[in-house]
Amino acid sequence: MDELLDAGAASIASAVRTRKVSPVEVLDATLSRIERINPLLNAVTFVAYDEAKSRAVELERRIGAGEDVGVLAGVPTLMKDLFGHKPGWPATLGQVPGLVGRKATGWSVFPSRMEAAGAIVVGQTNSPVFGFRGTTDNAVSGPTRNPHDLDRNAGGSSGGSAAAVAGGVVPVAGATDGGGSIRIPAAWCGAVGFQPSAGTIPFVNRPNAFGHGLFLYEGPITRSTEDCALALSAMAGPDVRDPLSVGAPRPRFTDCLGERSLRGVRIGFTPDFGIFPVEREIVRTFHEAVRVLESLGAEVEEVTFDWRHSHTELTETWCRTTAVGAYEGIRQLLDEGYEWDTLGPLPTQLTERVLRVPELGVDSQIEDARTRTRVYDEMLGAFATYDLVVSPTVAAMPVPNSDDGDTVGPSSIEGESVDPLIGWCMTYLTNFTGNPSASVPMGTVGGLPVGLQVMGPRYGDAEVLRAISAFELARPWPRVTVPIPLRKETRP
Repeated sequence: MDELLDAGAASIASAVRTRKVSPVEVLDATLSRIERINPLLNAVTFVAYDEAKSRAVELERRIGAGEDVGVLAGVPTLMKDLFGHKPGWPATLGQVPGLVGRKATGWSVFPSRMEAAGAIVVGQTNSPVFGFRGTTDNAVSGPTRNPHDLDRNAGGSSGGSAAAVAGGVVPVAGATDGGGSIRIPAAWCGAVGFQPSAGTIPFVNRPNAFGHGLFLYEGPITRSTEDCALALSAMAGPDVRDPLSVGAPRPRFTDCLGERSLRGVRIGFTPDFGIFPVEREIVRTFHEAVRVLESLGAEVEEVTFDWRHSHTELTETWCRTTAVGAYEGIRQLLDEGYEWDTLGPLPTQLTERVLRVPELGVDSQIEDARTRTRVYDEMLGAFATYDLVVSPTVAAMPVPNSDDGDTVGPSSIEGESVDPLIGWCMTYLTNFTGNPSASVPMGTVGGLPVGLQVMGPRYGDAEVLRAISAFELARPWPRVTVPIPLRKETRP
C-alpha cells in the first residue's frame, strides 16, 4: 500500500477501479500517514474521519455494483482552509482566531468537483490569515514546515497543501491563488502547482461574484504532471455562477502528456523579469533548466519587458488591491455578526493595510487599474513573439520558521530591499493578467528544491501542461520527500 500511495493519484485510481485495492484500504493507509507525518509538517488542520470513511464505503459499494466512479476513484485529497468550503467543515479563512468555530454552509469548486470525479476529500490544510503573504503561518496553528527542512517554511499561502503533497500525505491537494499561492509553496516544497487561465476553473464568490480586482484561481498541487492533468480534468469546466467562467471546450488535459520534444516551441526566458532581485544560486539553477528546454528542441532566447514600474511599485499595487479584498471579507464577517475586536489578533501587516482601504480614493484605484493594464499589455507583447515565458518561480530560498505565528519572506535579496510579504515572488504578474502559469521542480540549491515557472498565453493551459510534462520526462524529480526525522526509519 505504501508503494501505491507513493505512486500517485493515477495509480491509485486505476487500482481502485479495477478492484486491486479497495477505497477503504487506501483511506485507512492515508489516515495512518496523516497521524504519523502531520505532527512533523503541521500541514493538516482538520480531518473528517467519519465522513471520509462513509464515502469510502459507499464508493466501494458503487464499484461492486459496476457503476462509473470517476477518473479519481478512491484518491485521497485535502482542501485548503481559505476560500475552500464544504458544508459543516471549518471556514476560518486561514485560521483567523475569532473564526475557529465558524462552519461553511456551501460548496466551493475543488471539493465538489473532486468528489464528483470519485476522490475522497479527507480534510483541510493550513494557510495564513486571508492568504495575505507568500508563507504559511498563523497564530492558531503555527507554521507549516517544509518536508525538506523542518526548520524552514513550506511557502504560502497554500503551504499546507504543498507540504502534504510533497511530504507523502496525499498525492493531490486543492489550492487557491491570488498572488502565487499555488506556485510559491509548490516551488519551495518541490511539487507541481498549476494556476490555470482565468475562467478555466470557475471561482465562485459571494456576495461579490465579480471579486475585488485581482484574478483569483483554484487549482491543484500534485507530485507529477500526470496527476496534475487528472485533477485539472476533474476541476475544469463552466459554471454560470462565475461571471468569468469560460464556456468554450476545454482541452483534454491528459492528451497533453508524454511529449518528449518541444521542437518548434518558442520560449522567452527571463531570470528576473528585468526588475526583481534574485538569489544568485537560483539564477544559476534556472539557466541549467533553460538549457534542458533548449535540448528538447525549443527555440530559446531571453525576453525583455518594459514595465515602466519597479518591482516595489508592482508589489505595492498587489498589496493595495489584495487589501481591498480582505477589507470586503471582513465586512462580510461583520455582516454575519462577528465583531472586529473578536476576530484577532490579526497579523499587523494585514491590519494596517486593511484599515487604510477606506482612505483609498478613486484616483488611486484608477491608477492601480492602469498599472495592471500596462502589465497586461506587456504580457500581450511577449506572447505575440513567444509561445511560453519561463522564469524562476520565486526569487529566494525557503526562510526559517518563526515561533510567533508571523513567519514572512526575506526583506532583502542580493542587497536590495523587497517586501517580505510577497515582493520576492515573481508569480503575482499572472494574477494581474489572467495568464496560465505552473511551477515545477527544476533542481536544488543546498538540498532544497527550486521551482521553474512556465507561463502561457491566455487560455494556453494545454501548452503549459505539454511543456512541463516534457521537462519532467527530461529531468524527473523525486515523487515523495519523507520528512527529515522519518528518513532514518521505514518510509511511511
